[in-house]
Amino acid sequence: MHFAHDTQFQKLLRGEADIDVVALLLEYARDAYPDLDPEPTREALDALGDQARSRLQNLPTTAHDADRLRTLSRFLYQTVGFRGNDAEYYHPDNSYLNVVVERRLGIPISLGIVYMAIAERAGISMFGIGAPGHFVIGRRTEDDEVWYVDPFTAGKVLDREGCFSAVEERLGEDGVLDAEHLRPATNVEIAVRVLRNLKACHVMRDDWRAALPVQRRIALLEPETLAEQRDLGLISLRAGDPREARKLLEVYSAQSPAAEQAELERYIKAARRMSAELN
Repeated sequence: MHFAHDTQFQKLLRGEADIDVVALLLEYARDAYPDLDPEPTREALDALGDQARSRLQNLPTTAHDADRLRTLSRFLYQTVGFRGNDAEYYHPDNSYLNVVVERRLGIPISLGIVYMAIAERAGISMFGIGAPGHFVIGRRTEDDEVWYVDPFTAGKVLDREGCFSAVEERLGEDGVLDAEHLRPATNVEIAVRVLRNLKACHVMRDDWRAALPVQRRIALLEPETLAEQRDLGLISLRAGDPREARKLLEVYSAQSPAAEQAELERYIKAARRMSAELN
């Protein structure tokens, strides 16, 4: 069974709530870095959490949550040097947590996960928000007020309207968001979003072998999404596993409209031919 030893991923598949997202992303990272020791990354996050806690303890006891978040952002982005990787936004290493922590470079969701992990270690509980086209994070205060942080733009702290504006600016459209878009994301939503980013990065590079374990994870997390089973078949074929490809594509084709069946037939024929050559 694929990923049988990935404790957090198996918990996610079982629908359990107590997921260690850092540990989960390090399981993802082992797909690309099979000899990865996760401990140095965890220790680095622990150390940064301790330093962040010390910074926050120097604030007045009356400090507002927004001030605490600004202090945390200054520490992470100005002192430690985390930043968004605009130059190579679609490089897969922006999503592998071990590399993100080592290089201090990432995309919104990976930087957001790092920010939340360090904040948690420093005593600040936060949540992820899977807004369209841009991942942000939030902090709900004791007064039921929410402050937002844009992890890609130096941890800028935003109120609700500022968050709407920041996300819509990234989308290039005004007035397209509503309150539902800023709700806390579930662990599954975060887990799948990271995988979709990785899938896109590997596919853009025609790196089908690297894309295969990513797509296998997506297909396991979304077993009812037929398009993901189709994509697993197509990626399996390109990655050199024609037997798996043939099985998946034949099952998908049987449930598809005639036009799509015709489009898939050449891939199924290729999978059959390649399977026969392996015998």
